[in-house]
Amino acid sequence: MDNAQDTHHSKLPDCPQAQWELDSAQATMAAAGEKEVTISEEVYSGGIPGSPQSPQRAPSPPVEVEMASIPGLPSDEAFMEQVQEVRNILSMLHSALNIKAYDLVHFLLSKYEMKELTSKGEMLEAIGREYEDYYPLIFSKASECLKLVFGIDMIEVDPVVHTYALAIALGLTYDGMHTPVEGMPKTGLLIVILGIIFMQGNRVREEVIWNTLKNIGLPNESDPYLCEDPRKLIFGDFVQEGYLEYRQVPGSDPPSYEFLWGPRARVETTKMKVLEFFGSITRTDPREYAEKYAEALREEIKRTQAWIAGRMALLALTRSRSRARAGQSSRYHAT
Repeated sequence: MDNAQDTHHSKLPDCPQAQWELDSAQATMAAAGEKEVTISEEVYSGGIPGSPQSPQRAPSPPVEVEMASIPGLPSDEAFMEQVQEVRNILSMLHSALNIKAYDLVHFLLSKYEMKELTSKGEMLEAIGREYEDYYPLIFSKASECLKLVFGIDMIEVDPVVHTYALAIALGLTYDGMHTPVEGMPKTGLLIVILGIIFMQGNRVREEVIWNTLKNIGLPNESDPYLCEDPRKLIFGDFVQEGYLEYRQVPGSDPPSYEFLWGPRARVETTKMKVLEFFGSITRTDPREYAEKYAEALREEIKRTQAWIAGRMALLALTRSRSRARAGQSSRYHAT
């Protein structure tokens, strides 16, 4: 990040209203059924918050005042000037924090690529100690960006000194960071598509996928972090790697096609993990999606039962082999 930007925003006002910004960075995902699935334009069509390639379009927070209830209120014109000044200060704060969230994303991506842990102290050094009071907000925005755009989770491994490990979300083993295709959301895009498929009844016609990606700003040629050709990534990686299944809709004439979870996705992750992933981004309890939560819970129960049955079978096989070896040993000594 260039020094001119940092210098311009280095002195922040002590503004308690800054917390409003935390809520404006949330992404949303609609429930199943007839509702259209959407992802917040804050992260996708705007790229990483505050990046030079993707200027913020978020509106300033509303400032509502009951004018008649304030004694000695100045004239309407003077009052509106004061309101505008407050909005200008908040706008400057908004821009500065987004720039620092952008810096922190760069720092964390480098830590992920080097497979290194990171700490709160290192992150503060990366954004500048003068931003320590705003660290929770910057950290939250950067974490959400990593999760939704890159599919990377920050896992706190030491709550005392606040040390974090970075890992691909949902237990997936696909690492889109190291594919030869440049400038794409990669694993984050895969997670979004898996979520759309699950929330829309476990199968989605391809035109729904293309329209949804268009609505969230993909393809995007102006932002290096966003996918310039999502079809190439979906068919060239996700389908080929077994994360997505692409097939003709049975009985369709003329033929149409749909996407489903592929075998690798079903092995590596679960519907419950996808539901919890989007719940963590939108700050909603996954149980609010009652039908989908029940479906995910049934899958979890089946997986647990299958795991227990497998362990029991393995234990029985181990005991059988031990008895067989003991019998062979006894016969050997008898002879």
